[in-house]
Amino acid sequence: MKITDVKIYPFDTSRIGGRVRAVADIVIEDTLVIKGIKLIETKHGGLFISFPKKVSSKGVYVDIIQSLDNQFTEQVRRAIVDKYKEVMGIQSD
Repeated sequence: MKITDVKIYPFDTSRIGGRVRAVADIVIEDTLVIKGIKLIETKHGGLFISFPKKVSSKGVYVDIIQSLDNQFTEQVRRAIVDKYKEVMGIQSD
């Protein structure tokens, strides 16, 4: 599957102790949109993604979108991180 578009909405929650750096929407093969993917910074400065979740009636967070393929998850992560760095003017590794 090819990611054909990435929209990134950066924000910084670090002043209140948060680690979310942006929310992203991706388009897959000009056919499917996934909205609300969070880009989160680890304590060591790395970046990972969290697919959208909802709260169940029992107060438990449940995945709405779940990737079953680690390669696809990494492709999504890389596309979001690259777009985030482009928008924020950060040099890529």
